Amino acid sequence: MRASQLANLRDALRRPVLFVLSALTAVAVCTAPASASAPTPEYSLKIIEGATTQPENSIQVVSAGVSYPEAEVVVSITHNGLVVDKNKGEDSSVWLSQVPQVGDVVTMESPAGVVRGAVVYDGLPSLDPTVCAGSTNFSGQRTAGYTIEGAYYTAASRHSYYAAPFGGQAQVQVLSGSAFAGSFLTPLVVGKTVQATESLTTPIAGGNFTYSSENDRPVGGCPPPPPPPPPPPPPLALSGAFAKFTRVSIAKLLHSGWSTHVTINQPGKIVEDLYLHQGAVPAFAATTKHKRSHKEPPAPLLARGSATAKSAGTYVLTMHLTATGRRLLKHTHSVKVVLVTTLTAASGAKFTLERHSLTLHR
Repeated sequence: MRASQLANLRDALRRPVLFVLSALTAVAVCTAPASASAPTPEYSLKIIEGATTQPENSIQVVSAGVSYPEAEVVVSITHNGLVVDKNKGEDSSVWLSQVPQVGDVVTMESPAGVVRGAVVYDGLPSLDPTVCAGSTNFSGQRTAGYTIEGAYYTAASRHSYYAAPFGGQAQVQVLSGSAFAGSFLTPLVVGKTVQATESLTTPIAGGNFTYSSENDRPVGGCPPPPPPPPPPPPPLALSGAFAKFTRVSIAKLLHSGWSTHVTINQPGKIVEDLYLHQGAVPAFAATTKHKRSHKEPPAPLLARGSATAKSAGTYVLTMHLTATGRRLLKHTHSVKVVLVTTLTAASGAKFTLERHSLTLHR
């Protein structure tokens, strides 16, 4: 192809189109002697979609071509098993007027009947919303295994063509699975157009086949930051009660202990202490109305029982006599006692049930 023909083709690619399948043919000019090896044929298929800051100039293009030798090129789009568009070019390039949808198969033949490449269009690459004004971020999704490039440019309309002078290339730093990430050297600004291009070259019989897909969109404002997570609910106030409370004799307490049923509304620990009604009970179990103005000796601890609550519910606690309690009650016919039940939550909060003051008989 002569230089004038190539220039005319480039101008045609820049004219406003709705969504066109075009051929970009890079023709190798062989200046070596006739005995030199012929260049390897390069077959290419490219899909460009999206928009720029010049909406009247569509950039949605699909191009296909072969570099050497000049040959006819046929491109078709198959949707759900049916060929919905097909065209043939005689000079190593071809255009279509229909855009492929995600899932459509785009096939390139050169010459007709010889398939050089076929791709299932997946709509990739895509750009994340954070690729936006004021940000240097360049990230999105790609087809796994494809190389990725990015850039931003200024779209400008001319009298007879559409110009896209580039403003800066992206530095791609991360390729992980279907994701890519990188950055620009300067923040993006409104008025520019940003693009991402993925490509893959595959050796085929008789040459190489390169497929590339480009996504362009105007630089817009950044999405608002996500709202902060809601504050955690306030901790549940610790509470409980006696679900079942029965009196016990001194004889039974000496023989098998004293069992009660206590309900707690959250995981924690339940402790029951049985004191002799003589002296002061521990301060953590006392209430304001039980404060005394003079010091008293501590009340002897007669029995203790405890249970660990793994969840809210009712638990059975059995108090067993301490050595002191067994000694004091061994020959006693009646005794006044105070029962103190303390609940402790996993958070450390404590709650004391109402005390029970009662007289036990043999």
